[in-house]
Amino acid sequence: MFKRVITHKGFIKSVVLLGLIYAIVLFLLQWTFRSFYPPFFNLRNVLFSLLAGLIAGLFISYGKFWGKLKQQDHRK
Repeated sequence: MFKRVITHKGFIKSVVLLGLIYAIVLFLLQWTFRSFYPPFFNLRNVLFSLLAGLIAGLFISYGKFWGKLKQQDHRK
């Protein structure tokens, strides 16, 4: 099932899109909790937010596509 999900059309696009959205939200939340401290904008923090967002996007997309394929299998 794992191979079917990750090779499904639109899976990678969904991972990237959701990952970027999560990364932006995560970065803004962290920056807000740091009281908008300007030196917070460094490469390490941006890469951490991007990596964390892509991992979250991967899990969310996997669940979404897994449910979609499971529902299609149940209909057959």
